[in-house]
Amino acid sequence: MKIYSAANPPQAHIVCELLRSHNIDCEVRGEGIFGLQGEVPFGETSEPHVWLLELDKSPQATLLIKQFEQPHTEPSWRCPVCDEINEGQFALCWQCSSSESVAE
Repeated sequence: MKIYSAANPPQAHIVCELLRSHNIDCEVRGEGIFGLQGEVPFGETSEPHVWLLELDKSPQATLLIKQFEQPHTEPSWRCPVCDEINEGQFALCWQCSSSESVAE
C-alpha cells in the first residue's frame, strides 16, 4: 500500500528509515522514474513513494509521517562550549558536537 509520496528519492528513504526504526516494514518504490524528469510526464503517479508492507500498521505509520511533516517548533539554543547558535531540533552542536546541556 502506498503510504507516502516524496518530493525526491532521499526524502522517500528518510521516511522509509523512520518507519523501519519503529519496526514497520516498508520499501521505497518509483525512485528510478525520478531521473527521467523532463522526459516523461511527472506528477504524483511518478514520484518516489514509500510502500507499506504491513497494512495493519497503517495507523501507526500515518501518525509517524504526520509528525515527520510538521515543522520543528523548538527554540534555537546557544552552545555552552563554542557559543554557536543551533536550531532547536538538534541535540548536538553542529560546530563542536557538544550537547545543549553541557556545563561551561
